[in-house]
Amino acid sequence: MENIVMREQWVNRTENHLLGDSGWYESFTDKEAVLFRSLQKEYGRCTGKVYVDLPSEEARPIGWVFIKRDKYDDTDEYFLKETWIDLRHRYPLTEGE
Repeated sequence: MENIVMREQWVNRTENHLLGDSGWYESFTDKEAVLFRSLQKEYGRCTGKVYVDLPSEEARPIGWVFIKRDKYDDTDEYFLKETWIDLRHRYPLTEGE
């Protein structure tokens, strides 16, 4: 089995703006549970799932949301950093992807 392909998006929840996006890449494992525990260690506690709305008006879970306190690089101030994880094998592919 191939490793899980995933994407990370980071949000400054304190100021409500996008910090960046990793783009799609292959993770180090093919097991969701192992990946989840690793992401939890890196990005903090899980606060919920990422969902996508399908044309059938059904919401499908495609990943997780993590949150932790992080420090700005240029000051001693902290902010809440939210990380959204999308898993490609759960993501409904559209034309051109």
